[in-house]
Amino acid sequence: MKKVSNRIALGSITGEAKSVGRLFSLLELFSQVGLVSISDVVAMLNIPRPTANRYFQSLEQIGIVQKSPYYGKYCLSSRAISIAHLMLSSSAVYAPIKAMLAGLSRRTGESTNISVMSLGTAQFVVTAEAATRVQHIQAGMRVPLHTSAVGHVFLANMDSNLFSAYLESGPWESVTKYTITDPRVLRKQIEKVKGDGYAINNSGYLEGVIGVAVPVYDREKRTLAALGLYVAGREKRDSRLIELIPAMRLCADRIGKVLAE
Repeated sequence: MKKVSNRIALGSITGEAKSVGRLFSLLELFSQVGLVSISDVVAMLNIPRPTANRYFQSLEQIGIVQKSPYYGKYCLSSRAISIAHLMLSSSAVYAPIKAMLAGLSRRTGESTNISVMSLGTAQFVVTAEAATRVQHIQAGMRVPLHTSAVGHVFLANMDSNLFSAYLESGPWESVTKYTITDPRVLRKQIEKVKGDGYAINNSGYLEGVIGVAVPVYDREKRTLAALGLYVAGREKRDSRLIELIPAMRLCADRIGKVLAE
C-alpha cells in the first residue's frame, strides 16, 4: 500500500502540536480510503504502532471512529460524519456550493447534488432541484454504493484493497430490478467508470431515473465528494448525457477548490 503524503510538516513541530498534526493526518487518511487499520497508519503515515494504538483508542472512546465489519478495520462514526455534514452546511461553505449546483441545474435543466461517502453509503449533503425535473433527491438521503452513479464514483476511486473487500461483501440486495447485485458485474462496471472518469447508472436506485456522476477532487487529486445529476430515464439517451459531462466536471472542479480551502 502506498504512503500518503502528509500535508502537515510534522518534522518542523514538536510536542503537543505534533500529536495534533498526526491526528489530523489520521483523519485525512480516513477521508481518503474510508476503512483504516492500525497497520495502515503505521505504514502510510510513519506513526509508531504504540502511538497509532493510542490514537485509535482515544478516537474510539470519544466516538469519532468505530470498528467496521471488516476485521481490524475502523471507519468514521456517524458522529464524525454529522460534524462534517454540519461543516459543509455552514453558510461559508454551503452558500457557494449551493449556488454552483443551482447554476448547473439551470444550465442543464436537471436536478443535481453533492454526495459524500458515509459509513458505506453515499450521502446527499447539498442538492439543487430543477423545478420540473427529478425531485426525489433530498439532502440527507443515503443510498448504497452499488445502486447509484455517485456510489460507483466512490468505488472507482477507492483503494484497490478496500474495493476488493467491498466486492467480497456481495452479492447485495436489489433496490429495483435494474440494481447491480453481482460482484462480478459491478467490478466490470467500476473498471469502465475508472476508464471513463464518470459514471452513468440507469434506474439502479430509483426506477425511471438515470444518475450521472463525476468525482470532486482536492488539489492532490484525492476524492472529496461526488457530483451527481439526475434525469428522467425516458427523456435522454447516453449520448445526450455524455454531453453534460464537461459542464459537470467544470462545476466539480470549482466545488473542489471551495472544499479544499
